[in-house]
Amino acid sequence: MTKTHRMYRPRGKILAAVLTAVFISLVMGIYHYVPLDERLENTHYYSFEYSFAVGLLINLAILLFLIMPLSILVDGFLLYRKNDNTYMRLLLAIAAYGLLGFIGGVIYSIFTVNFNTFSAQTMHIIAGSLVFLSLQLVLNDGFFHLSSNR
Repeated sequence: MTKTHRMYRPRGKILAAVLTAVFISLVMGIYHYVPLDERLENTHYYSFEYSFAVGLLINLAILLFLIMPLSILVDGFLLYRKNDNTYMRLLLAIAAYGLLGFIGGVIYSIFTVNFNTFSAQTMHIIAGSLVFLSLQLVLNDGFFHLSSNR
């Protein structure tokens, strides 16, 4: 086993988790924002900053305490498939992180006592885990190149 695998790079995982939370919160804040000229009278709307801040706290908690520990387990399982070619490893990683998101969504549903497993929050966690994987791949490749240039 080499030390360049993403399982051995916790700074890449933590940075990827924070960036994923910021990215998802930014997208959701923009999506739920209602411009001033489209607002109805006598209706309360949350500001973009409030939506972003609340979304960031929720996404950080989900990513740091649910997705990141499960991703360490998944990365350990993916290490055993090192004889596959690059495309097969990438497809296996995408499928594994999709399954990780589904399992994370089920765990989240258990803790929030919402047993509708195909709800929006489960889809949100699946999408978050796939974005988390893509940012890990980009950041770990960048960290690998930075450490090899020293």
